[in-house]
Amino acid sequence: MLSVAVLGPVEVRRDGALLPLPSGKTTEVLVRLAVDAGAPVRADRLIEDLWADGAARTGRNTLQSKVSQLRRALGVPGVITSGTGGYILDVEPGRVDALRVATLATTARDLRHGGDLAGAAELSEQALALFRGDVLVDAGDGPWLQPHRARLEEVRLGLIEDHLMARVELGAGGDVIGQLEALVRLHPLREGLWHALITALYRSGRQADALAA
Repeated sequence: MLSVAVLGPVEVRRDGALLPLPSGKTTEVLVRLAVDAGAPVRADRLIEDLWADGAARTGRNTLQSKVSQLRRALGVPGVITSGTGGYILDVEPGRVDALRVATLATTARDLRHGGDLAGAAELSEQALALFRGDVLVDAGDGPWLQPHRARLEEVRLGLIEDHLMARVELGAGGDVIGQLEALVRLHPLREGLWHALITALYRSGRQADALAA
């Protein structure tokens, strides 16, 4: 069974064992397919996204060569299929960290709003641990990455909000005030972070600071 991690340097594991991967465009093809795991990505779209300014000079034979290299590296027959709809990375979305983390974030938020604060804190912490550095760092620098990186950054910040707010509500507000103060400086428009900070300050007996915030 394959798992693909792209929330940091790319890592692919087969039955728990880390696989060596070719660098460059071959790995970029993997990342591009992984963010849409289970769904077809047209060959023309892959070429346009990954070769960008050079797309007009890049033939399908080049893409096919990179896909063949990737198939050999993954070593699982049928894990990358092709047809009229395009190429498909046939991996369950839950085995791709960039897709799994979005599901975990939704569940953590539902737990917090449903009153299961301990569950929300634990699950959001697990989800945040999936972020191992810059997201999609091995995917090149094409324009296609911008919306994916923005979406994943939004997921990450939402998890941070839910995790810290759950801890505040559980009575650990005094332990996270410094972290929250740093975060609101970095993200001054995040209302959830301000809410958590104000609540933490107030419940720590710092009413004047809470009012100022």
